[in-house]
Amino acid sequence: MKRRTFGLLLGAAAVAPGQTKLDDPILEAMRLELERSLKLRLAGETPYYIQYTVEQGMNLNCSATLGGLLLSRTSNYRLPRVQVRVGSYEFDNTNCVYTGMVRGARFDNENWPLEADENQIRQDLWLATDRSYKAAVETLSLKRAAIKNVNQAEKLNDFAKQAPVVKILPAPKIKMDEKRANERVRVLSALFSAYPKILDSRVEYEEGVSTSYFGSTEGTFFRTPENIVTLRVRAEALADDGSPLRDHLTFHAFEAAGLPSDAEISQAIHAMAKRLTELCAAPLGEAYNGPVLFEGEASTQLLAQMLGGNLSPVRSPISEPGRPVNLPPSDFEGRMGARVMPEFLDVTDDPYAKDAKGRPLFGSYAIDMEGVVPPALPIVSQGTLKNLLLTRQPVRGFEGSNGRARLPGSFGANAALPSNLIVKAKDTVALAALKAKLIDTIKQRNKPYGIIVRKIDFPSSASVGEFRRLAASLQAGGGTRPISLPLAVYRVYPDGREELIRGMRFRGLTVRALRDILAASTETTTFDLLANSYPLALMGAGGFVTGMTVVAPSLLFDEIDMDRPQEERPSAPVVPPPPIESAG
Repeated sequence: MKRRTFGLLLGAAAVAPGQTKLDDPILEAMRLELERSLKLRLAGETPYYIQYTVEQGMNLNCSATLGGLLLSRTSNYRLPRVQVRVGSYEFDNTNCVYTGMVRGARFDNENWPLEADENQIRQDLWLATDRSYKAAVETLSLKRAAIKNVNQAEKLNDFAKQAPVVKILPAPKIKMDEKRANERVRVLSALFSAYPKILDSRVEYEEGVSTSYFGSTEGTFFRTPENIVTLRVRAEALADDGSPLRDHLTFHAFEAAGLPSDAEISQAIHAMAKRLTELCAAPLGEAYNGPVLFEGEASTQLLAQMLGGNLSPVRSPISEPGRPVNLPPSDFEGRMGARVMPEFLDVTDDPYAKDAKGRPLFGSYAIDMEGVVPPALPIVSQGTLKNLLLTRQPVRGFEGSNGRARLPGSFGANAALPSNLIVKAKDTVALAALKAKLIDTIKQRNKPYGIIVRKIDFPSSASVGEFRRLAASLQAGGGTRPISLPLAVYRVYPDGREELIRGMRFRGLTVRALRDILAASTETTTFDLLANSYPLALMGAGGFVTGMTVVAPSLLFDEIDMDRPQEERPSAPVVPPPPIESAG
């Protein structure tokens, strides 16, 4: 599993295979096989680029519900990935609907031995290269045939050239305390015994310690440590009318000691459980159009979706005539140099930012998965869009990478994601004053109430079945990239009174709404998440994840549309629940 990359930068030097012996058996095996594999020739095609990646490490997973352990497991892994490109940087076997398809016999192993020596590693690399090379040659032939029958609106190169880099960072030390993790999830999960309205709850603990190895024929080699600890709390309930309700908490750190104390987590669990219980009896919301205050965590969750999900340009692959693959475009497409936010807001993506108010930032990394060292990148300056996140796959208007390849993508490319998105505002006001401004605005517009959103379901905690229904419902609400449902929504009346409501969604909310931000708070919130390639960053989905952080103030929007989702609801249980003894 791909985890976030972190560590101190070491000096980089251009190195060609064969010139320097690498002080690591896996990297040295990669170097030797890369030299040998460049001599391959099949059907007149010789590889112009080969890339080896190996992920190895250990995972600890445990979970519990109502004080009972559900799962406790540790596992070791060593997973290889090989990419062979034939053709040229201008035109190769990627960016085609056939890319990645493997036909015929397969002799290599998907999982490598955990205690392999250099000879075994070279053997496995050889077999994996053989498979990838044969597939690449076949794909290039199919791509050439397909392109004869389509008219390309714009001809782009398939791969950007990159200067070689070598970064050898220390391998992590593996120290996991499974007993302590099991006891922690047991104790924390038992807290839900005091909340009979909650039908299902669980506490999940995940710890991963791993090392990524990379080598390419361009001379780039790196070894980077990766370490992530996640403690996740989920809870589900049903309203009296059968509407499903849920909430969640997530805590991230680089090591177990970096998580909040059990007392702090317990306090957060009680607050979440009380709100979810209150939500069961809360009134349904109504269609609304007017000012909305995204407060604290909700602001960062909204920006993670509206900015983070739109900063990567999209390139559609070559397909068969009459059967195009229409990928949803970025909402920022064609808006470089345009105003996308108010002039008082700036946004920077900074992979080297270390902390916010002493709290380590979760998105920091030293080198991306294509071997490119990322610079700090101004995204929005005085409201104007300045940069997008790029990989080595050229897209319209951009040829080279800025080191944002952070997840495997589709059709031979990688996906670009932010690292630490830091939003700074000028002329801010205190959060209390921001709420007062919301109330003044609704009074001026003769609105009976305004809306405060304090939490959004992002990453989404929905089950797979519910997620499918939810996705269809959100898509019907407008916009190519729907926004997750709000979990904590409050009506705010002119006298300042707040009322919790349920059953709301955003309608037609896109990045264009960012231009209508009226004001920002002086206080900021730091939000960490494990991003994946699944829509709404669905929890537990996708085989690859990477860390991301958003630091932002609370934001008051001038006008947002909200309504109730129109979807079928499951029937509530007809048998009353058993009495649950309170845990106190």
